[in-house]
Amino acid sequence: MTALASAAEQDGWLTVIARPAGALDRAALGRLGAALGQLAASTDMVIVDLTAADVHSPRALAWNLRTPARSFEQAGRCLLLVGASAELAAELDHANVPVITLAAS
Repeated sequence: MTALASAAEQDGWLTVIARPAGALDRAALGRLGAALGQLAASTDMVIVDLTAADVHSPRALAWNLRTPARSFEQAGRCLLLVGASAELAAELDHANVPVITLAAS
């Protein structure tokens, strides 16, 4: 009941921008997924700007985003990917990852 009252009194909105750069290898994907998992508990929206990232495996990125994206969705929050390629968007859709994507251009 207290949590509902606190949520109703919330006037602010917290957005965080994450901008991974360079190759998104296995270790980087793990760090990104972990960071997003932590942010899902305390932010309303996270924008992941992929324009400086090298996404070698759109499938691996989609699977790493699946759990944190579902956490955002369940909490009524949003995960937005900027700079998502058509291939990444297709993999996200195939893996049922609840995110919003915007192409780089």
